[in-house]
Amino acid sequence: MRERQRIGRRDLLSTAAGATLVATAGCLSDGLIGDTDGDGRPALSERTLRYGGVLPQSGGLGAVGGALENATTLPIAELEESELDVTIEYEGVDSETTPTAAVDAVADLIEDGYPAVVGAAGSDVTLQMTQQATIPAEVVSCSPASTSPTVGILNDRGFSFRTAPDDSMQAVVAAQLAVAEHDAETAATLYTAGDYGRQLSGAFSASFDGEIQRQVSFDEGSESFDEPIAEALSGEPDILFLVSYMEDGVGLLSDYYDGHAGDEIVFVSDGLQEDSIPQGVDASFSDIYGTAPVSSGPGQGTFARMYRDEFGADPAIFTANSYDAAATILLANAAAGENDGAAIRSQMIEVTTGDGTEIQPGELADGLELAAAGEPIRYRGASGEIEFDESGDGGSITYEYFTFGEDSVNPLSEHEPEGVAQ
Repeated sequence: MRERQRIGRRDLLSTAAGATLVATAGCLSDGLIGDTDGDGRPALSERTLRYGGVLPQSGGLGAVGGALENATTLPIAELEESELDVTIEYEGVDSETTPTAAVDAVADLIEDGYPAVVGAAGSDVTLQMTQQATIPAEVVSCSPASTSPTVGILNDRGFSFRTAPDDSMQAVVAAQLAVAEHDAETAATLYTAGDYGRQLSGAFSASFDGEIQRQVSFDEGSESFDEPIAEALSGEPDILFLVSYMEDGVGLLSDYYDGHAGDEIVFVSDGLQEDSIPQGVDASFSDIYGTAPVSSGPGQGTFARMYRDEFGADPAIFTANSYDAAATILLANAAAGENDGAAIRSQMIEVTTGDGTEIQPGELADGLELAAAGEPIRYRGASGEIEFDESGDGGSITYEYFTFGEDSVNPLSEHEPEGVAQ
């Protein structure tokens, strides 16, 4: 087992993943907090609520990992500002955006007794981490960014959740925009090999009201993408739908502009919604558009303000989902009354549905107090309503349609899928 140290919150955010954070919020002696609960559960003031994070500090999603980690620990900062007497213990580890690293990293958290984790981010990583490690160990996982439809159909015994939406809905929006905004009649897809790329390519192809000429995969981390680009464009499609993680984005688009760009419109998926993409490619991005989930929960404004105040930057993609994942885990832990994965599992749906007291970002102290006392609550999130169903899905299905400026992502409009069951 690796050596760890206990450090302050702001120190944690500037160190490598793997450090342990223990934060004790303020003391409130009145009301329910100081008393043993009537059903025999320990009082919240006598407990330590524990959760971990398995997020990408390196690899294909490393560029967004820091922001995801920030949002995952933001509930602790919120609670530190309150008068609630509760101790939170958090430890973050690096998934490296690979299944093997994530399985190894979460195994250490499981060994150390963490009953729930936020993560992983990439769909392929989450699928392996949950099936090989967290589900067998009866540890709850809640992914903020895994969007593959496969995540929602796992035989997970109720231990896997996500605040990210199902990609099948993004595919519908992208396909509808390709026709409505660009009069596209033909399309081809170019996608990263693995479940995320394959599923999103397939869902787009099934939703597109026109001819799909080709679906072409490429290997992550390739030195050159010329061959798959040429194959995808060989039929001269009106739309090229590009599904990639950020690590390959600059290389893919550089190769595209260096020798393959034609009259087609390029649509990119959420994995490439990042300012660094146009900054890293020496070309005009006038014909590139994209779709990505957008935060639409009732607590989005409060979350964004808290994030800016704490970190001095605007929230990034899936950061609201990360906050919501951590918040629901903490609320479920308080309601469960113990650091036990099975007990927390049984509360994840309970604290996000029903007619209990509504709790939004900025109100976690109230939510923990009520949940720990056995009172019903309903968490309403930053990224969406977060109403977990029996499959563990609770993500918003509102998507941003965007394009790129010279060095930025420029939002155009927001959309929900039309004509499909939700």
